[in-house]
Amino acid sequence: MKKSAALIILSAAFMLCGLTQAADAKRGEALYQANCTRCHDTSVHTRPNSIIHSLDALKKRVRFCETNARLKWSDEQIEDVTAWLNQTFYKFK
Repeated sequence: MKKSAALIILSAAFMLCGLTQAADAKRGEALYQANCTRCHDTSVHTRPNSIIHSLDALKKRVRFCETNARLKWSDEQIEDVTAWLNQTFYKFK
């Protein structure tokens, strides 16, 4: 009985951690507008010959751009920008 109660509590804690670490698309948009538009506008995300074909590829591209622009974003900021771009342009599941 004690093991099952501990397991339930541990499971709930993991779920709460996941909820508090969910990407923030609004913050991602602000980061994008403040940093990414120095090099390009949003039309790069609607090109017919896009090189982005998955959510993983989008995240890797955000990281690539962040590194090249020397922004030093946290993993959370990368997730936020990726979430906003996906929500606004790409619509990957």
